[in-house]
Amino acid sequence: MSVEVCASCLSNGDVCVLPTETVYGLAGSAISSNAIKKIYKIKGRPPNNPLIVHVLDHESAFDFCHTNNVSKILADTFWPGPLTFILPKKDIISNSVTAGLDTVAVRSPAHPLFRKVLEKVEFPIAAPSANLSTQISPTSKRDVLDAMGKNCPYILDGGTCNFGIESTVIDLTDSPVKILRHGPISASEIESKTGIKVNFPDSQEKSPTNEPQLNSPGQMSKHYAPTTPLRLFKSFDDLSNFHLNKKNDLIILPSNKTNLPVSLQKVQIFYLSKTGEFRDIAQNLFRVLREADKIRKNFINTHLLPEEEKYSAINDKLIRASSINI
Repeated sequence: MSVEVCASCLSNGDVCVLPTETVYGLAGSAISSNAIKKIYKIKGRPPNNPLIVHVLDHESAFDFCHTNNVSKILADTFWPGPLTFILPKKDIISNSVTAGLDTVAVRSPAHPLFRKVLEKVEFPIAAPSANLSTQISPTSKRDVLDAMGKNCPYILDGGTCNFGIESTVIDLTDSPVKILRHGPISASEIESKTGIKVNFPDSQEKSPTNEPQLNSPGQMSKHYAPTTPLRLFKSFDDLSNFHLNKKNDLIILPSNKTNLPVSLQKVQIFYLSKTGEFRDIAQNLFRVLREADKIRKNFINTHLLPEEEKYSAINDKLIRASSINI
C-alpha cells in the first residue's frame, strides 16, 4: 500500500494502519465521526479510553487545541518525536475522540511515512496502536497481521519501529506539568533540556481497575497483555528462587549477560537485549512478549527492572501486562 492510497483511504473516512517511530497505529481522520467509530469497533476499545491525535507540527496543533508557551518549548525540543501533550481541545475535535473530555492528546510523529500521509491529507489523524484492546502492541507489519487477523485494514509498511513502546504522555493543563504515561522520553530528560519541572507517577502501581474515566491513553489497568498469563516477580532473585517447570514455564530476561543459577538453566529463556540498556529493551519488549506468547506455555515469567527512572516505562508496561504479581 502506498502513501497516496493511504491518504485517499483516510480522506474517504476509512481506516488504515500506519507506522510510527513508537508502534504501528490504526489510523483514521480525527475529524471524521465514521472513522473514529471504526477505530473503536475494530480494536474493541472501551469508549472511556481517549485517542491520540497526530499532527505535523506545533503550528498545525493550534488548529485543534489550545497550545501555550510550555507546549511550544516542548515541541521545539522534542517534536517530531515520542512525546504526547494533553491540552484543552477545540470544538473541531469531537467528544468521541477524547472520550468526552474537554482535553485532547496530541503529538507530532517522527516516522517519515506517517508524516508524508499527514502532508497529503492536511487533517489530524487519530491512531491508537493497531491491535485489539488490552493486547500486545505491534512494532512491525507482521505483528499487525498477527494481531488483527481477518479484520486487518490496509497496512503501510514502514519496517520495524525504532522505539518499540508508546509515546510519553504529559499533561500540560496544570503546573507543574505531569507525566501520565511513561514512555521513551523521561521526566529528567524533559527537565534537563527545557528547565520545565515535571511530576511523574510511580511506575510500579497499576491504575484502579474501576476507573470510570481515563484522562490519557495507556492508563488502563490491563494493557499490553499476552494471552499466556504473565507472572511478574519483584526481582531477579525472587524469580530465581521460585520453582519453575521447564514443561510449563518460560522466562523473559532483560539481558543475555545475566548469570543464570542452576535452577533456571533448563527453562526456555527469551532475552530482551544484549546490553541491558533501556533503548534496546524497549525496542524488543513487545516483539519478545509476542514471540513468547506463541510458545503457549502455561506461564511467561519475568521480573521488574531496578527502580530507576530510566526503566519506568518498561516496568509500567510489565505491570499492566501481568496477570500474577509475586
